[in-house]
Amino acid sequence: MTIRRLPWTAILTLSLPLIACKADDPTATDSNNDETTAGETDGPITGTDPSTPTTGPGPGDTTATEPTTGEPVDECADIQIAAIDESSCAPLASDYQPRVDNSANDEWDACISDDGVYTQVEAGVPGSVARIVAYEEMAKLLWNNPTVPTAADFTAARDQYVIPEGLESRLNRREDLHYDPIPMNEWDDMVDGDKQCTVQALADKYPDRCAGPKQMKPIIDAAFAAGQSGEGDARVHAATIQATLDWFLVLSVYKEAETCGSAKAADCDSAWAYYTGGAGIDDGIGISSPISSTSEDTHYRIHDGILAVRCWRDLYKDPDYPLFPELDAGAIDQFELGWEQLDQALHRGNALLVRDHAVRYFDALCGTDEGSYGAAEWAYLQILGPTLQLEADARNPSQAATLAALWASDAPTAQEVADGIAAIDAIFSCP
Repeated sequence: MTIRRLPWTAILTLSLPLIACKADDPTATDSNNDETTAGETDGPITGTDPSTPTTGPGPGDTTATEPTTGEPVDECADIQIAAIDESSCAPLASDYQPRVDNSANDEWDACISDDGVYTQVEAGVPGSVARIVAYEEMAKLLWNNPTVPTAADFTAARDQYVIPEGLESRLNRREDLHYDPIPMNEWDDMVDGDKQCTVQALADKYPDRCAGPKQMKPIIDAAFAAGQSGEGDARVHAATIQATLDWFLVLSVYKEAETCGSAKAADCDSAWAYYTGGAGIDDGIGISSPISSTSEDTHYRIHDGILAVRCWRDLYKDPDYPLFPELDAGAIDQFELGWEQLDQALHRGNALLVRDHAVRYFDALCGTDEGSYGAAEWAYLQILGPTLQLEADARNPSQAATLAALWASDAPTAQEVADGIAAIDAIFSCP
């Protein structure tokens, strides 16, 4: 059972079918002023220096465990990882389906998104496009670097990260809308509504809502500092930065879709650009690329969700794109359907990012993939893995306990990693 906390209305619940999987190895896998958010709340656990092994669950944990290399160890001999199988997945009746007869048979009225192509609300290049381009440049220097990143590589990557109005500027105030907003009576009157999490006292009090400044910022700052100084394992630091940015991007798509209705219509463009980098659906960059290579259906379902929110914005655009306070309950209900459709697909996409790195870590432990570096894969998993926990706990507490135990481990066995992958498949089976 999926539970979503909406800031303006009641909780919306959906149930998703689970699928059976067959055995085989899967393949690996803002408008220019896009941050006018109404409040946001806590996220997972605070960050630590990624060069120092830590214990306990949470995105701040970055324990680096060296994998076994060489011939597969006996422990792995009888363990199989199921292939990804989405053959039994199907959209809900309430879902927007532009890829099926251009939305002619779903429950949504005709709109601008029915051709399956994203049409911007505002002309020009959304500011989030430059952020995804910077992400790609950082990837070349750090986690996609064929050699071990140097201190100079970390410095060059940080230059991309701190570009004015770039990734750092948004990460440092990113809120996680899956948690309740900061009460308005606690807001600092001297700070804009979308930047309340930059108030240290509020970030400390609402660490889950204030995921960016309270949790992501300490992790990524420490990883850059260690990488630039040459301390610790450079590949671990690179994976730490990658996982933190992937977490930020998933939350950003979800957040911008909401503020498209609550704050500024052009934030629909930001949601789209944060996912694809402003490219067409088949040419997306950023997190859309690894998600697409792991599951094309999940990739397209995320895009469908983005188009659903854009369709909603088109259906309720007169006069001058009214925002939630000006809209009736029916309009808000329609938005919730599209936003929840997007959220379901994003949960699946996020789970696949985690799953892919878990498979690589398993392969590293079992010595079956010399290209996998276990310490880096484990660092990535300890940051992004726990971001699945809130939704996992709501959907399937029993399987969620398996995931929680995995993130809490100092050095998981191959069987524990395989069990975690199976739990991901059971909990997040369909987009």
